[in-house]
Amino acid sequence: MIKYRILAAVAAVKILILSVWMLGGWGYFNTGLTSAAVASEGAQETAADKHSPKAEDEKGLLAAINRRQKELDAREEDIRVKEERLQVIRKDIEAKIEELKKVRGEIEAFVGKIDAADSERVKRLVKIYESMNPEEAAPRIEKLDTNTAVTILSGMSEKKAAKIFELMKVEKSVALSQALKIKKD
Repeated sequence: MIKYRILAAVAAVKILILSVWMLGGWGYFNTGLTSAAVASEGAQETAADKHSPKAEDEKGLLAAINRRQKELDAREEDIRVKEERLQVIRKDIEAKIEELKKVRGEIEAFVGKIDAADSERVKRLVKIYESMNPEEAAPRIEKLDTNTAVTILSGMSEKKAAKIFELMKVEKSVALSQALKIKKD
């Protein structure tokens, strides 16, 4: 028990010495200053520090840091608002893309129907001209525009088309033959 009291006393002395050293040395106790005098002296030093160049520099640095922090906060808020706007715009664009895909599908289906109907009309027209005698079909095909005549002749059997070519004028027969060759290539 005595051993613990001695250790506690030694620790207290060490704490006292450390405190005195931190407060400015032994001269603090020799001046005979009271705690009130020390407080007023500290206040005078603080007031003097406020007007010193070092204190002014520190205040300027703190003000600059605060201004910079406000600028960064404003930028961050601006970026956050812009990101929100971009998200809204992105969602709108995605919705429009989906809508356009739907419209594109509808258009492709409609074009497919038109192509099928057109193909069916061409097949019927080819059958009509194939069922005619070559003597009747040749003058009629001669009067058609080149694209229509080529479409009809390319759908016919080779024998039937050959008979019609025999009955056409040579110039028209040559022009249609060249157009048929181009179409097949």
